[in-house]
Amino acid sequence: MWLVLLALWLGGAQAGPIAFVGETFHDWKERLFGKGHPLPEVVDAPATGAITLVPGQPLRIRIDAQAPQRDLAKGHSHYREVVLPQALAHASLRVQVVTQRQRKVGNTVFQPVLYLQGEDGALREPLVVKPLHLDIRPFRKSRLLGCVRLDDVRGFLLATDASVVGKSWEAQVREAIKAPSASGFYYATDAIKARLPFAATGQVILDISAEDDAGPTC
Repeated sequence: MWLVLLALWLGGAQAGPIAFVGETFHDWKERLFGKGHPLPEVVDAPATGAITLVPGQPLRIRIDAQAPQRDLAKGHSHYREVVLPQALAHASLRVQVVTQRQRKVGNTVFQPVLYLQGEDGALREPLVVKPLHLDIRPFRKSRLLGCVRLDDVRGFLLATDASVVGKSWEAQVREAIKAPSASGFYYATDAIKARLPFAATGQVILDISAEDDAGPTC
């Protein structure tokens, strides 16, 4: 029951980096991940090797303990290499971080960090996918949703920020309320927060699409 109530609070409380003035979290989610952006069914990426991300085809990518690892600008991390069939001058990358159940910890999430590759294969500065918005769905795994704009993208490494592992993604769903009631009694409630620990491994769904021009947000 608390999940349903939390979802209702989130639907009205999360505004985030909304692209259009007055757009609610529900509107934003539907525009990028729902009816406003219909897509084929999500397919699983290969378990090993480079992953080809075709525009318009969402891919489920698992970054597990068997994934390669290396030292990167944001610290040592497991990673997967993602390549595009052809370079895109401008693109929107929609990201879904699916919660994973871990013993003694509960539900965890993966903080996605992108390292775009230049023509020479060199890695650019890391791009952290943020903010991430919690989407709770009845009878399905909860997820964090995010979207970033990319320029001159031909491929990237999908990794995480080593410094956040063990910390938590956190969102304040409802602020504390303190006010007198109409009958003269003092009314007070505590703030409600949602927390999900960051893990070194996880599951991410990526979907990329070409854009006509550069833009700060999706």
